[in-house]
Amino acid sequence: MEKAKFDLENMSVQDLTALRDAAEAKRLEKLDGARDAILAEAKEKLAQLGLPFEAAWSGRSAEAPARGSKKTSSGSQVAAKYRGPNGEEWSGRGRLPKWLHAMEAEGRKRDEFRI
Repeated sequence: MEKAKFDLENMSVQDLTALRDAAEAKRLEKLDGARDAILAEAKEKLAQLGLPFEAAWSGRSAEAPARGSKKTSSGSQVAAKYRGPNGEEWSGRGRLPKWLHAMEAEGRKRDEFRI
């Protein structure tokens, strides 16, 4: 297989963006092909053992959340702990909201906004 050679230094931004997008599309295509091949092999081996694929897969699909997904199993949201002057709410988790950052920069205390 002959590898394509690119003169990256002389390519325009549009050409580089198109190249990047084409490479990403090809990467995803190859990943899909590899996944499909592994699933087909697993189905075949399970069938040889007399086990249905669905039982071994435990109801997960290719669209199931990946490991480390931040979504909780119940999907519930965390209750707000802080309320801003314009009704903005923050649970106290994650990045400090801009409104609270601005208030603290003015010298106000975070506890003033505690619900």
